Amino acid sequence: MKRTLGLLGPLLLAALALAQAPAPLSPAEKEEAAKIYFDRCAGCHGVLRKGATGPALDPKKMAEKGVEYLKAVIFGGLPGGMPDWGRQGILKEKDIELLARFLLEQPPSPPVPTFEEIRKTWKVHVPPEKRPTKPLHNRNWQNFFGQVLRDTGQVAIIDGDKKELVTIVPTGFATHILRSSATGRYFMAIGRDGKASLIDLWMNPPQVVAESKPCLDARSIESSKFKGYEDKYAVVGCYWPPTMVVLDGLTLEPLGRVRIYV
Repeated sequence: MKRTLGLLGPLLLAALALAQAPAPLSPAEKEEAAKIYFDRCAGCHGVLRKGATGPALDPKKMAEKGVEYLKAVIFGGLPGGMPDWGRQGILKEKDIELLARFLLEQPPSPPVPTFEEIRKTWKVHVPPEKRPTKPLHNRNWQNFFGQVLRDTGQVAIIDGDKKELVTIVPTGFATHILRSSATGRYFMAIGRDGKASLIDLWMNPPQVVAESKPCLDARSIESSKFKGYEDKYAVVGCYWPPTMVVLDGLTLEPLGRVRIYV
């Protein structure tokens, strides 16, 4: 009798999970849920939900836990680092339910932009030949600090000598990282949305002089600092598609793409 009850335990849990399984997402719901996932979850769990700094989110395992459990975790977070999106008020109740249902289904395959499509995102607001030949302000630009304002998609430029805010520059969605060029004249920013921005610190005030979007999900950008190649190139590391994209260091023109097999 005890053995029979012991066998029934997992079966009852599975039946309970199936009983609370929601209806499949409609195409419109899936599109909205995918956007929420990309904005809030993909950075830790991966675009394809295979895991990164956070664990993989396999649909079968998520179904075993059930939608109510997933909603509770999304709302309240976990001690290991999972944010409490609901408690903070970042995600509303309907968003949490949509996201929980989304995790029960197979992840959609994100699009892979062609190199030609990447090149179409390239914009030069101030060409190198029209940029100032000396700083247009009297501040010590070599002691400027850049502060990433992640959730607003901006970068704050701070005068390190005077401890003053110089300006706030719009960059990309969820700006992730900021790098200084070899000469120090430029800051390079990269957003979670893959948008790269080149900020000229000699302008008054500093501003974005070029941009491009080499991928759909990125985390890092760096400029060439090897002797003889200072500021000639920039490289973006993309999460999706898994590539490295080489850009012109002074205009951010996409020059080439290298596939990374993962």
